[in-house]
Amino acid sequence: MFHCPQCHSSAHARTSRYLSENTKERYHQCTNVNCSCTFVTMESVERFIVAKPKNEDVGARKGL
Repeated sequence: MFHCPQCHSSAHARTSRYLSENTKERYHQCTNVNCSCTFVTMESVERFIVAKPKNEDVGARKGL
């Protein structure tokens, strides 16, 4: 859930679409009937906290 940039009420995601493998465009609508603002946000992968190990790393860990 996102907050409305105009009235700061909660806004619900209505639809979304991928622009690339790591970026999504999401359309939101404010739940405040007196505002009803509709806006777009961008969601993307910024960085990994823990990344999946590469295939060669898995073999090294198992002693293969």
